Amino acid sequence: MKTDLSGVNAPWMESPLVADGLFIRQDEYYKKYFYADIVWIEASANYSDFYLKDKSRITVACRLGVVERQLPDAYFARVHRGFILNLRYVDTWAGNSLRSHGKWFPIGDHYRKNVLACLNILDTSRVYPKMGREE
Repeated sequence: MKTDLSGVNAPWMESPLVADGLFIRQDEYYKKYFYADIVWIEASANYSDFYLKDKSRITVACRLGVVERQLPDAYFARVHRGFILNLRYVDTWAGNSLRSHGKWFPIGDHYRKNVLACLNILDTSRVYPKMGREE
């Protein structure tokens, strides 16, 4: 029996991965942590500490570079060799630092250009010439 599927439109999927979270091993099982619940991730030698919205912390035996490759760019950015931030929680940027959940994080020189490109910045400090029309 031959089936003709030429007129069928199946939904196209970008990725087979679960798009809203990350499964992290907890003893003998894997628990899902939503990206929206992860505030920042900090390097600790060969480990990474995940800091969550509820102020809890999870330590994972995985280097920060490996963790970084598993995270979506839409949520997270590496801001320093020791930190990855969830950009949705960044509320202040001043000089070479970002603030998230009341804590200040340094922006490394290597990461600065990429981090600032992720921020939607309205710079009102510049003076622009008038375009022939008075307001």
